[in-house]
Amino acid sequence: MDAVAAVRRARFPYVNAALFAATAVTTLWAGAQLGELPQAGNAVAQVVLGGLPFAAAILGILVCHEMGHYLLGRAYGVDSTLPFFIPVPFGFGTFGAVIRIRSAMPTRRAVIDIGAAGPIAGFVVAVPLLAWGLAHSEIRAVGEGAAQASNVGSPFAILRALWLHQELRGGGGLQMMGDSLVTWGVAKLVVGALAPGFDVFLHPVALAAWLGLFVTTLNLIPIGQLDGGHVTYALLGRRGAFWVSRAVSLGLLGFGIFASWNWLIWWLITLFGVGLRHPPALVEEPLGPGRKLLAVVSLLLFLATFIPVPIAV
Repeated sequence: MDAVAAVRRARFPYVNAALFAATAVTTLWAGAQLGELPQAGNAVAQVVLGGLPFAAAILGILVCHEMGHYLLGRAYGVDSTLPFFIPVPFGFGTFGAVIRIRSAMPTRRAVIDIGAAGPIAGFVVAVPLLAWGLAHSEIRAVGEGAAQASNVGSPFAILRALWLHQELRGGGGLQMMGDSLVTWGVAKLVVGALAPGFDVFLHPVALAAWLGLFVTTLNLIPIGQLDGGHVTYALLGRRGAFWVSRAVSLGLLGFGIFASWNWLIWWLITLFGVGLRHPPALVEEPLGPGRKLLAVVSLLLFLATFIPVPIAV
């Protein structure tokens, strides 16, 4: 088995490199739509230079997140792949990245170290990028059109509007990025209080950092084999982690129905794609005090980055 793993590591990762290159292209294109394009140069140079701040920021956060997993996995002798980036030709240009673990985790200590390394690494990179991006963002009047918010942001909102015989108002207005405790706190420190009728129009780097922190939230949800599921399994064992997964899954369903469609979609993905159970490590010894503290810090990081309504119109 060691010889097979060595051959796997020795091969050039053509698929990983191709997906990373494709994601670089799609995020450059997405970034070019977000910012102002330079006037000089041909069309390709304008897209590259205009999209580079967003693309470099989001790729930097994703690389740090996934390499945190990969390097800790290598340190524990876990057979895992390099990151597979997921390019998409619309929206923000990417659906993130994943690594594939091809061998069992040796211990619960390894599970929490590998699971927590990615979100913490991404968070450490995203926060200063958010501060820099906010410092270079514009503050503008939002106008009267922003006062009439969408009432189709969740199934409950639609039912409420129909019950009250209200007109259904959907997209077409300003896209508002929701705040977590972290993004709210950084904005207060960097931007300060805003006058009524004004809002922050995010610099592409700030938007990339917001997305990076949202990726941290999604990964730290304590369900199944997500990073947060690794943390709760290492802390509580298989039975305890399974009951936490079930409770959190119901919580996601509740947020999806009453707060935002975003969480309803993620509830479906975690329930049918990720699953609620975590596979056992080869050795299921309990954690020491230091790693229990790491587990608590990771779960607090999830709460600090959680956004009840991530995107609204």
